[in-house]
Amino acid sequence: MKQNKKLGQCFLKDKNIVKKAVDAADINKNDIVLEIGLGKGILTKELAKNAKKVYVIELDRRLEPFAEEVIAEHLNVDVIWNDALKVNLNELNFNKIVANLPYQISSPITFKFLKMDFDVAVLMYQYEFAKRMVAKEGTKEYGRLSVAVQYYANVEFICKVPPSAFSPKPKVDSAIVKITKKEPNELFHLEDEEFFENVVRALFQHKNKTVKKALINSSHEINLNRDELKDILNNLNNLKFNLNERVFKLNIKKIAELSNLLYELK
Repeated sequence: MKQNKKLGQCFLKDKNIVKKAVDAADINKNDIVLEIGLGKGILTKELAKNAKKVYVIELDRRLEPFAEEVIAEHLNVDVIWNDALKVNLNELNFNKIVANLPYQISSPITFKFLKMDFDVAVLMYQYEFAKRMVAKEGTKEYGRLSVAVQYYANVEFICKVPPSAFSPKPKVDSAIVKITKKEPNELFHLEDEEFFENVVRALFQHKNKTVKKALINSSHEINLNRDELKDILNNLNNLKFNLNERVFKLNIKKIAELSNLLYELK
């Protein structure tokens, strides 16, 4: 079967990598697991051996023969033929996610997951994307993705995965990342979650500039005109918030604090 390039299909074939992913998720007989992308079923079978239930969301109906083979061996697997970005995941009641994600939906599906209640997700990403997810402030990889993911979750880099682990071989390296949702008491208080996301976007459009310049240049992202924003930033200076720090050096706690101050002042 020829893979569908539009769907970004690179099927996982390396059983050692499958084992690393399943081990990282610590799957047991109480777990209900969500998988995105069936492939040829190599990961699904390993999950099914260890879990109570496995839901697999797959868009490509040409993979039905592999689905039938998996279901014949494992009665605890349920394949949902749909686009993962369109499925109401709240209806599935899973507590863990393990997937070799189609790379072109890495960002939207990750943010969809982060809005949900789950224990652990072990996910395959492009290596460069994974590095940005786990990056710390002050590094060149640190950006909007780093802040947006790490606000909601603890992120751990598990291992780098070579192209030879897939068929066909992708042109880039991959990586397995483990995401553990933070408990509500671990999260920094936000006055408004949507406003925080807008502030993060505004800041990281100009990550190498000072906080002040970045915000003024992206004032539209937080629904303020430049003059209004300049007045607010002058008030922030009076509150001793350092607006001359470079954006990429701000840690998540500082960004949350900045968002709250801006929200209150505006």
